[in-house]
Amino acid sequence: MKNTAEVVIIGGGIQGLSLAYHLAQRGLTDICLVEMNTLGSGSSGRSAAIIGHAFPGENCLPLLELSFAALLRFQDELEADPGYEPIGCLLLAGTQGAPGLRRRHEVLQSKGIDSQLVDRTTISHLTPGLNLEGIEVGLYGPRDGSVDPHSIMMAYANHARRLGVELAENVKATGLQIEGDRVIGVHTTAGFIATPRVVNAAGFRAREVGAWAGMDLPITNLKRHIFVTGPIPTYSRPIPFTYEVEAAWYMRREGPGLLIGMGAVESDEEDPQVDWSFLDEVVEHSLHRAPALAEAEIKTGWAGLRPVTPDDDPILGEAPHLRGFFNDCGWGGHGIMHAPAAGLVLAELIVDGEATSMDISPFRAERFEGE
Repeated sequence: MKNTAEVVIIGGGIQGLSLAYHLAQRGLTDICLVEMNTLGSGSSGRSAAIIGHAFPGENCLPLLELSFAALLRFQDELEADPGYEPIGCLLLAGTQGAPGLRRRHEVLQSKGIDSQLVDRTTISHLTPGLNLEGIEVGLYGPRDGSVDPHSIMMAYANHARRLGVELAENVKATGLQIEGDRVIGVHTTAGFIATPRVVNAAGFRAREVGAWAGMDLPITNLKRHIFVTGPIPTYSRPIPFTYEVEAAWYMRREGPGLLIGMGAVESDEEDPQVDWSFLDEVVEHSLHRAPALAEAEIKTGWAGLRPVTPDDDPILGEAPHLRGFFNDCGWGGHGIMHAPAAGLVLAELIVDGEATSMDISPFRAERFEGE
């Protein structure tokens, strides 16, 4: 592993890899990315793999549009299939969540984004077999869909390597070296790397890495479980990604079966494992909302962490007090859908001194001061 670099990126998930690629594309290739395990082994590899307009906050919509544009040219630019399938996203809400969905619909329409408020009849047509007790309204985005995070990550990694970036796996960052008001290096389990720029793309470790820079990043890691079933006759045809807002429960097709996700419990696990006792809670709600799942056989399951901020927007940009230290974290489970854009705008900021593709000032860490 090199002992000097122009940029050190901490974290080898989709955010860190996208940034490494975009920096190298702009001519800054003296980069060392350090990943404590293997590339994509954290939250990026445990995602439900959805890109949808109804999920991120309004500030993130420009990021999402940039990401959509990048996905559409991904095959030509990176010679890899991003796996984008416009299966659509359908959000369901009862009394508590319905006002939020209606407001979201108005925002999306005002920005020219295809969004449809749908009634129970249309909901049943889009996703058959649902018990719609307690559901008032649905929000449907036909352009939304699923992607292949592994394919996207490996394309970024392969092209970054080809351009000269070093991707150091099984190397854990352990601290920063700071001199005055700027960062001058990173300590790792493989030695010290002298560098004038460090990027915190550490996912579930982002709060720890931020603390090395004297920052108290308000990031909470929430654990979510995902289970995959065998074939279910009711869902033999394609259905949209179907998400119940109040329960934080969702399902979508995965091969011949279904992928079902649920859970938001605070966790400090470094390698989150499946709590099979939680399956009972998932099954109980799944059978209530989609009775046809009584025919399902659970084939496998996994758990992952969602690093969330109080406003559910990411922390993106240079630290106000420490020159050369950049945050790219707090993505709250939306890192997959935003990675193509986030890598681009942060690369612009680092190389050119300004993010020209969009305004990223709403994502500065300073917005949380006083909280």
